[in-house]
Amino acid sequence: MKYAMILLSGVLLLSGCANQSAGISIDSSNQNVVLGSSVLGKKLEFGNAKTSTVNDRLLAQVDVTNKSGETQNLQYRFNWYDAQGLEVDSGKSPWRQFIVYGGETVTLQGVALNPDAKNFRISLRNIQ
Repeated sequence: MKYAMILLSGVLLLSGCANQSAGISIDSSNQNVVLGSSVLGKKLEFGNAKTSTVNDRLLAQVDVTNKSGETQNLQYRFNWYDAQGLEVDSGKSPWRQFIVYGGETVTLQGVALNPDAKNFRISLRNIQ
């Protein structure tokens, strides 16, 4: 099994270009956290992102820590990209709900349906 540790080193704030429904995106190919919501970005911290291969499919895992004392009701979804950066399985990954309590860390994971997937982006948003 091949493990690749991804250091989430940069934070890029996009105000006009970000899709407001996404809130936060973590992109494995360029190791950036993209914030569409600065409020949500101040409450959450990301780390220990890694990938591995399971049954010829890419498995992605990202830790999310709630730095606030408030319970966060959120949704996440993975988007998958091939080696050229083109999206595969477009629209097949549903939004999934999760709760992260104050000070808690949860690990979000997803498995690509398409064996051509080599990179991922995970998007988070508040539940409306």
